[in-house]
Amino acid sequence: MPMLMMDTGRTIDIEGDLARVGVVPATQARSRALRDSLIREALAMARRKPFDEAGIIDICTAVGCSTGAFYARFPDKMTLFKAVMVFAAAESGPMLERIVRQEAFDDILPKLVNAQVERYRRHDTFFRSAFKVSLDSEQAWEPFRRNAYNLASAYIERVLERPDIDRSQVSAEKVRFGFQVMYGVLNNTLSNRPGPYVLESEEFPALLQHAMVATMALPIAGHQAERV
Repeated sequence: MPMLMMDTGRTIDIEGDLARVGVVPATQARSRALRDSLIREALAMARRKPFDEAGIIDICTAVGCSTGAFYARFPDKMTLFKAVMVFAAAESGPMLERIVRQEAFDDILPKLVNAQVERYRRHDTFFRSAFKVSLDSEQAWEPFRRNAYNLASAYIERVLERPDIDRSQVSAEKVRFGFQVMYGVLNNTLSNRPGPYVLESEEFPALLQHAMVATMALPIAGHQAERV
């Protein structure tokens, strides 16, 4: 089964993820190319408007194929959007993981949180549609869940590489919960806007970073978020 090798060294099983959400397997290169074009066009469309408003005919017209070709690859539009989520996760996961693996340690959380907030601001329409789909199909969110796990794992590796760290005082569970806090706050803020701070608030990224640092409770001198 074809794999996608990312520049972080991690292999992503795109074909497996697509099969798990119900996409018809594509055995020929030409068939896979058309399938991938449909997914990419649908992803671009989902970032511009709610996926409920995206029509199959519109997607097929943009790609230059018939609706028959569409249904030979996707049983329905919902399956297409699950495939869109697979592609979106494959795009964002390596980008975020590069920040954790390549930036200077003290720059990781500020740059990571800023990148995440910017993603949620820029692609808010896509994320709202993805949240709706995941309520009906937990499997659809699995690629993003895996990304979060890998991101936390990469950060734990960076923590344990530090020569000044007392490993016995590091709680991997608390570090992972710090990342859970990040995603939970981002998702809830986008979905519900509970306030007092929203994604557009100037203080939001630094406050989110403070919450992560406090949750992780790492025994590192100077390990603190930027001042708000």
